[in-house]
Amino acid sequence: MAAASLTVALAGCGGGAALAQRPAPVSTVVPGPHGAVEHVIPSQSAFGVHGDYSIYLPPGYGQDPRRRYPVVYLLHGGSDNDRFFVELGVGEAMDAALAAGTVGPMILVLPDGGPMYDGDGSVDTSFSDYVADELVPDVDSRWRTVPERAGRAIGGISLGGRHALEFAAEHPSLVVAAGGHSTTVPGSPADLAAAGIPIYLDDGESDGLFDDDEALAAELRRQGADVEWHPAEGRHDRSYWSAHLTDYLRFYSDALGADDE
Repeated sequence: MAAASLTVALAGCGGGAALAQRPAPVSTVVPGPHGAVEHVIPSQSAFGVHGDYSIYLPPGYGQDPRRRYPVVYLLHGGSDNDRFFVELGVGEAMDAALAAGTVGPMILVLPDGGPMYDGDGSVDTSFSDYVADELVPDVDSRWRTVPERAGRAIGGISLGGRHALEFAAEHPSLVVAAGGHSTTVPGSPADLAAAGIPIYLDDGESDGLFDDDEALAAELRRQGADVEWHPAEGRHDRSYWSAHLTDYLRFYSDALGADDE
């Protein structure tokens, strides 16, 4: 079965000085032709009970301790959690695309932003700052990532798409590409265009957000952004997103220069 699932409890996942005390990357090894999905539960997080995340590790991960992998942060839709992309079949889509040679090996990080990306409702930090200040440093310390901008992209679906695009606009030094899939429109298209990164937008033509997303793509292009706009048949539902996972992964792989060395 593709993408075997494990659970890992990690100590000392808070921000700040704790990061400097973290050990070398987790010594996970992924043998065989399929990737593995692990559910990571930090002992503490600035984002409350929703500081957990799932992570897809590609086949062969950990066999060569010198090898590092680019990372894509994929954000779930509203009222969902870190299992969203797993349930869509992203592990199986990655395995199949790797076997076909259409994408290179990548790590996929699937954060839990809480139902509305405000954590458990009691946290002071924004989701964007939580990802930049806590999650990205923690992932880079725990796993065998390419720990620099060139090795990092972000994307999301629906409400997660808006947060992904806003993250790219607010933290352009951290990612080289962003995607909004059936996305709600971000607050500042001008700031997103100014980030100067490739952007992938798509939506189903029967989605209530389609006109807004089409207008977003046009506005970003008007401001000089590098935008791919991919309208397609479909609605705002899981069957549409599952059908297009490989398209999304190919965009991120190309943007990150992922390869199968």
